[in-house]
Amino acid sequence: MKYKYAHPEFFESVPRPDFELLSGNLVIYGAGFQGLLAAYLLEQQGVKVLCFGDQDEKKQGTIYYNLPVYSPEEMKKRYPQAIPIVTPYNLRPAFEYVKNKLGYENAVTPFSLFLEFDSLGFDELPEIPDWYHPDSLPYHIDMFFRKCLNLHLNVSFFSLDVCVTEVCNLRCKNCTSLMPSYSKPRHFELTNVFQDINTVLNKRFFHHLIIEGGEAFLWKPLPELLDLLCSRQEIMEIIVITNGTILPDAHLIKALQHPKVTVQLSDYGKLSRKKELLSIFCSNHIKHWLFMQKWYELTAFHRKKLTEPKLRHVTTGCCKLGGNGDPYLMDGKLYRCPIQGNLHRLGIFESDDSDYVNLRQSDKDKMQREIEEFINVKKTVHITKLCHHCNGRGYTGVEVPPAQQLAPGERIQVRFE
Repeated sequence: MKYKYAHPEFFESVPRPDFELLSGNLVIYGAGFQGLLAAYLLEQQGVKVLCFGDQDEKKQGTIYYNLPVYSPEEMKKRYPQAIPIVTPYNLRPAFEYVKNKLGYENAVTPFSLFLEFDSLGFDELPEIPDWYHPDSLPYHIDMFFRKCLNLHLNVSFFSLDVCVTEVCNLRCKNCTSLMPSYSKPRHFELTNVFQDINTVLNKRFFHHLIIEGGEAFLWKPLPELLDLLCSRQEIMEIIVITNGTILPDAHLIKALQHPKVTVQLSDYGKLSRKKELLSIFCSNHIKHWLFMQKWYELTAFHRKKLTEPKLRHVTTGCCKLGGNGDPYLMDGKLYRCPIQGNLHRLGIFESDDSDYVNLRQSDKDKMQREIEEFINVKKTVHITKLCHHCNGRGYTGVEVPPAQQLAPGERIQVRFE
């Protein structure tokens, strides 16, 4: 697959490292997906990398893409003058850690490697994670580019997850949005959803906006919302997430054909109708990718607060909080993540007022200041009340089979230990 970032002009003013000149004096911080791609592309150019560094103790002491993986401290000890390429998805906290804690003042990112490349051969690497599918490569790199933009430029490129419905046709045991816990799930009104999005937009530039549920394909006003959003110049891309079990009607197909729209087709195993959906998307020229996600046991929560080192580790590694992840908009409020938002709405764990933004308050100026502080990616991660009790919305928990369904009458067991 040949990949080309849609907006290379954003990086015209950003200095590009001469990796060929630095060959033999490069290390990669982050033995993950972006780190693997960076190592692969550098090798294709004949550029030598010395090692990987990673905070994950399970990776330390192993070999990854024929390179040793060291702890960050060991990497610094062995190669104090090397140039580190920082690759974790949670880019900002990782970059600041490498520069400020490890003392690598010359740290760089791999953005120039990723602007345009041919991934031929990459998909066959034995190190490729199980969740990866070739169709999803543009998505993962596009999302990483937003992190690079926010790190390198003075302009903030925001993103936003929008929940349009609590209704879902499935009852997944490990749903991180806790949708099966709603005894009377409901669809949200189009007028309210669009007004809430407009409130957050407010002349801000958005790299992408994600529409999800519940199951977004069950929400009848979805075509109309897409038409409204696609006309907005401040939104670069709109991503619609579906569990891959509902076929779109003609009205929705037409809306999904807009060049700004991409469908994320999540693979829900045997429940999926991905063959039919892929056929529909291809024949109707709808941009899409197949998301081969792993499933993990729903996180446990602790009655006692986490220690500071554990809290720092959890929030840095959390896929939502690390690097200021995408805020979660649901029924008039901005939350840090779906777990926090839905636990609050369900009355299971109420968040403090400072942990979310009420988008329907009367003082509009005050609300806009709160939104700006809440979503500004250049500020320090805000630790919510729930964060002190949570293992993190990450990918290091107990792996479980995809889309396990609850028995009739069974509810998700939210565990406080």
